Formats: sequence, C-alpha cells, structure tokens
Amino acid sequence: MVKIADPFINLRTGPGSVYPIFYVIDRGELVTIDKRRTEWFKIRSKDGKSGWASREELQLTLLPGGEVFQLPEADPTDFISRQWSYGVSGGELDKAPVVTVFSAYSFTENLSGEFSYSESSASFSSSNSVKAALLMQPFPEWAASPFFTLGMGKIKVKSGATLISANRQESTMAQVGLGFHYYLSRRFVFRFEINEYVILSANNAIDDNEETGEWKTGFSIFF
Repeated sequence: MVKIADPFINLRTGPGSVYPIFYVIDRGELVTIDKRRTEWFKIRSKDGKSGWASREELQLTLLPGGEVFQLPEADPTDFISRQWSYGVSGGELDKAPVVTVFSAYSFTENLSGEFSYSESSASFSSSNSVKAALLMQPFPEWAASPFFTLGMGKIKVKSGATLISANRQESTMAQVGLGFHYYLSRRFVFRFEINEYVILSANNAIDDNEETGEWKTGFSIFF
C-alpha cells in the first residue's frame, strides 16, 4: 500500500481524462495500486472504491515508511495491452505523395480495427480516401512486431483544375498490406507499411479494375 501525499486525487471510471470523476481521495489515505495502463494507474482505496488516476496526480505518493514511491515508467508491454492508438503517416501512392491520419481500437492483443483518411496529390490529379481495416499482429511481444491488414474503403479522384471540365470519380477499393510496429519510448511507436489496392472501377467504359501500390512510414501514440 502507498500513502497519498498530494492534497487529493481524482478517481475516474476509466484510464483517460475523458472519463468522468466519481470519487476523490484525500491526502493521507492509504491506497493499493492494482495495475497500470500507460500513464494511468488503477488504484483501490481502503473503503473499496476502485478507479483510475493519472501519473501527474500520483507524483508525491509515499511508501508506508515515508519514502517517495517511484512510479513505473511505460514500457513495450504497455503497447501490447493498448486500447486506443492515433497516428499519422506519409509516403507514396502510385508514385504520388500521400498523407494519412488513422485511429485504431484493439479488440485483443493480436487483432485491431483501424479507420484511416488519406489525401494524395499528383501533377494532374488528386485523391482522397477513407478506409476501414482489420490489423492482425501475430507476435505483439516482438520489438519489431509484424502486422497484416485487410481493408475496404472509398476513393475519390479529381482531375487537375487545368482541364476545362473537372472530372470526379468515386470508386470502392479493397486493400491488403503488411508492415511492422517498433516501440520507441513512453507511448510512441514507429510504423512502416506496404499496401496493395484493387480499385473497383470497371464499368461500361472501362473493362478492368485498377491496381496500385503504396508505402508509408509514420508514428502513433497509444493509450
């Protein structure tokens, strides 16, 4: 058990500032730290109240003998047990620059759902796309942890403004990809990925679907 030395700490219903405060523990009370999720700690008071407090609120926590309690730092195991992650990446889509923002939710240590939005711009056209994908990570404990993705989405292509009549084309796309995560420090992770897309653009004027490739590197932060 440890003793609260701050004036008070707020207990929240979940590991994040978006969760509501439901209880306040005053200075001098003894609490038990049950577990940690990145920068948040689940603590339990003597009267049985259990909730989450941030690292900042626990900086002055004391051991029973009066020594300052050293809070454990985030490490690679926290990435394995992450719940949410958000990131940005950039690279090339069919030899044109592309920028992507994404968010992901982990269902298990090995399976996540990911949603992304991308924009790409070339000399005579630009595109934007949205995609939902499943990310499978077979070895989450590895330092450089490989992953595989399967996704579906929509892509909208707009021809350059130099044309007399700007042409927009919206198509469904399917995606398969692979890459790896590499834990950097605290809550930051490096990411590299390669994707292949099939753009389902066949119609009365076009007989075949289109295929294109993409590579990206980026960073994400997890909670």
